[in-house]
Amino acid sequence: MATNVGTYNRLKVVDVMTKNPLTVIASETVGQVDEMMSEHKIRQLPVVNCGELVGIVTDRDIRSFLSGWRTESQEEREKALSTKVRDIMTTGPITLSPDDSLQEAVELLIDEKIGGIPVVDEVEGLVGIVTYVDALRCFLNRLQEE
Repeated sequence: MATNVGTYNRLKVVDVMTKNPLTVIASETVGQVDEMMSEHKIRQLPVVNCGELVGIVTDRDIRSFLSGWRTESQEEREKALSTKVRDIMTTGPITLSPDDSLQEAVELLIDEKIGGIPVVDEVEGLVGIVTYVDALRCFLNRLQEE
């Protein structure tokens, strides 16, 4: 059992991340992004400007923002859905490098209580995203190999 633990220590973010993730631009609307997340069954989207990561928007951001509009009129709700993502996204998100250890990624996901972390290469820019689902899928695959 102890010998398998070492194989996890050698895993890098690049080994488990979702490569070339879907992204949005800051001028897209809350409604557009909410629909994209639902359609693709994802919970977070990196926000880019000319290929450079400028933020991240999550389903939690959208739910929290829209919850204040539930009792409003249909017109007010439409106004909320047309709000630009730049107004609700997290700017300067935590990032990882492709060469960072999977252990570091998992510790960040747990400590920061977040569902995903953009992966940024110094030269290429945004190259992926590592989510708790990616980490769980990796661990499940390893368990099934035993």
